[in-house]
Amino acid sequence: MKRKIGSLLAAAALAAPLAAQAISIRVNMTVDNSYALFYGTSTQATTFVGADYSWPSVETYNFNLPVDHYLYVVTASDLSVAQGFLGQFENLDSGYKFYSNDPQWQVMATGLGNTGAPYSGSSADLALLSQEIQDANGGGNPSNGWTGLTAGPSNGSAPWGTMAGIDSAARWVWYSSNGDTDPTSPGFNHNEWLVFRIAVAARPTESVPLPGTIGLLGLGIAALGLARRKASISQRP
Repeated sequence: MKRKIGSLLAAAALAAPLAAQAISIRVNMTVDNSYALFYGTSTQATTFVGADYSWPSVETYNFNLPVDHYLYVVTASDLSVAQGFLGQFENLDSGYKFYSNDPQWQVMATGLGNTGAPYSGSSADLALLSQEIQDANGGGNPSNGWTGLTAGPSNGSAPWGTMAGIDSAARWVWYSSNGDTDPTSPGFNHNEWLVFRIAVAARPTESVPLPGTIGLLGLGIAALGLARRKASISQRP
């Protein structure tokens, strides 16, 4: 009995860290014209990560966050020439890499204008963003809730040129309020400010098995074949 209780306690000790597992994230990103990066749950922003007001620079952030959380990118443009969000997001634990144009990203338009967006970790800004997240979850905003983003040109294209630290596979993206197939240019108010989000635990659509996964898969298939063979032998008369 003591051995059984000890085994149960050991199993519980192993399960506890998994329940509270945090994921290590590295972000390289920029937005024309400006952005603020947050994370939180599906209903509220809980943590401010950073902000920037100069699109020619690429910022890098490294942080940990719970596996069931979302990344939120608040954006606004100057409504002139062009606008866009470009970045790559790496899950350092799994090795997965997302780009700004991954179709699992969602975007919503607040319609509140291109000024006054939450760009800090103040309680007022967190409350404002959380309210807009809840409005989007209920479909009560100009974009009728969360919707798909629209991808424009790849990193290296005009008018921005190549943004160092971001792969060429990444594309500039934005929300299209009027059916424009490339809302990144010309300058236009697509019901700003905008918020982009993605689930941290999502698997990128272009992902491939991690090193070692194929070997483990092969072992699993071999084990399944062996089990079937044994079952077949045991059923013979």
